[in-house]
Amino acid sequence: MRVPPSKSLTQRALVAAALAGEGSVVRCPLDAEDPRLLAAALQGAGFRLNWDANTVTAHGREPVSAGECHLGNNGTGVRFLLAQFAALPGEWTVDGSERLRQRPVFPLVEALRQLGAKIEPRGGGATALPLVVSGRTLAGGEVALDASASSQFVSALLLLGAVLSRGLVVRLTSAPPSRPYLDLTAEVLAAFGARVAEEGGGTLFAVGCGLAAAEFTVEGDWSAAAFPLAAVAVAGGRIEVLGVRPDSHQGDAAVLKIFQTAGCTVGVTGHGMVMNGPATRPLAADLRDTPDLFPALAVVTAVAGGRLEGLQGLAAKESDRLTVMAGHLRGMGWEVETGDGWFAAPGGGASPKGTAAPLDPASDHRIAMALAVAGCVAQGVRILDPGCVAKSWPGFWAAWEPLVSEAS
Repeated sequence: MRVPPSKSLTQRALVAAALAGEGSVVRCPLDAEDPRLLAAALQGAGFRLNWDANTVTAHGREPVSAGECHLGNNGTGVRFLLAQFAALPGEWTVDGSERLRQRPVFPLVEALRQLGAKIEPRGGGATALPLVVSGRTLAGGEVALDASASSQFVSALLLLGAVLSRGLVVRLTSAPPSRPYLDLTAEVLAAFGARVAEEGGGTLFAVGCGLAAAEFTVEGDWSAAAFPLAAVAVAGGRIEVLGVRPDSHQGDAAVLKIFQTAGCTVGVTGHGMVMNGPATRPLAADLRDTPDLFPALAVVTAVAGGRLEGLQGLAAKESDRLTVMAGHLRGMGWEVETGDGWFAAPGGGASPKGTAAPLDPASDHRIAMALAVAGCVAQGVRILDPGCVAKSWPGFWAAWEPLVSEAS
């Protein structure tokens, strides 16, 4: 199975290419809901991005002084845009779905205000979407940031610092979750000529001003690869995942080691990775740095047993993933337990049956794909709103069908 390009790298590259301007190219971008929403918002702010088949090219920026953008449930996109709009003269309104309005942005807004940004809630009230950004020229300097809720706050500031005249130093007052995503941000910025320096054991990040036109090719998405790998881990068989790199900076590449430890065998091929299942030992993993792996690994843990920790941040994702996944797995007959930031199961239970009613993925693409994994070992699984996978993998069901057909 060929997995789609990385959503995380695509969105970072779109912002960097737009800022670097004429001559910048993003090759093999993920063509899905989140990147398209981000690209449309950048275009609405005057950035000339041409998305043609498998390539996005940048052609500078036209003078635009106001705009409104709706980011759906794109948490990465809204955080990146708040930072960029803060330094873009004009009046910008940023909004999203009801779920996005609930997701945290306040620490980022506070950091931007330290630089002189003017960001206010539309209609008053708490600092949450919709927000009105009165963009102005910002010089840069140093900010203190509480990144305990999301590493995306740090990434947003680093992408901003690359275009500020004095650059930017981000001093963290708390350690961020999903730490490997900062390496992806540094990788993209380096490709466009801006170096990120890290000091103090990951408590200080600095980026200098200056982006240059460049070409960036997006690699395959390890977050997506977790789902076909999990299918083999629960049902047995062999899968070759095409398009992923074993030396990737993506934190979710750790899924291979997790499955190896659980008894699966893995290897490198000329086009990706291969894995043989099923998992024969319980899973044990701390997912603080790789929370997007949880939905897929929750299914494997329900089947093989084990314990997943570091899950405190899941309530602020596209859905409350810990609660939603545990509820569905129990409903299908698996014995699972949850607590403050952990998920566990004894494994080895009887083969579960599907539920009478279709399962609601709570508009969460990764929940829907995880339920497809569960359907490999539980009969009669039906899923409401299967189209929600368009957020990160529009072709998921077409790719999944031959895999399951072959297995049967």
